[in-house]
Amino acid sequence: MDITPLSRIPLSLAVSGRLRDAILDGSLPVGESLPTEQELAQAFSVGRSTVREALRVLQAQGLVTGADTVSTARPKVTHENTADSAATALSTAVQVGAVPLPDLVELRVLLEAAALRGVREVPGAARVAIEEMRRATENNNASAFHDADVDFHVALAGAGGNRAFALVMTVLRESIAGYLMSELEAVEDSAATLGVLLAEHEAIADAIAAGESDYAAQLVEKHVRDFYEGHSK
Repeated sequence: MDITPLSRIPLSLAVSGRLRDAILDGSLPVGESLPTEQELAQAFSVGRSTVREALRVLQAQGLVTGADTVSTARPKVTHENTADSAATALSTAVQVGAVPLPDLVELRVLLEAAALRGVREVPGAARVAIEEMRRATENNNASAFHDADVDFHVALAGAGGNRAFALVMTVLRESIAGYLMSELEAVEDSAATLGVLLAEHEAIADAIAAGESDYAAQLVEKHVRDFYEGHSK
């Protein structure tokens, strides 16, 4: 007889796991309110404090709404914050060394280039982002530029209609956002750097508008690699 140690996990994780399974298999669809805290406690034969902790786990995973009101409200199933949750997990993996930052940059390059091929129109959100980058450049505002830069690349990733590209791009961008932001703030002549980056974004948009999506993909790859390699030494 094979005798191995029994797996013991906190009750709150067991409850959150059961609820997560129900959300993922559609038993608890997006937009539906969960049972009350008391109903969940009775259903799982656990205390209400265990239910509260389980709901907080689901909130951290971006699967239910609510924050400090879990004990009195009925959280709803959601997917609006799942990208943020994934980005946080990936960012943590980078910081602890489980995933090297260069590997993420390489994945980002491959993803963005693939997402752009075949795209023939610049998304409205990308055009708005360029205008925001232009204003940020004029004001030498690295933080505002960075935010617009994120919007630009996420918009392009989803331009072909592939929602998976946009989602993964969001996660990747958020995972390396801190590094990129610190590099923008550290450059000696930030105004000049922002000007160069703005011109690169404009060139990418111009290539798409001209129907040269393959060239746009090449420009994106060079844009990302040049910035990372130029500020990673």
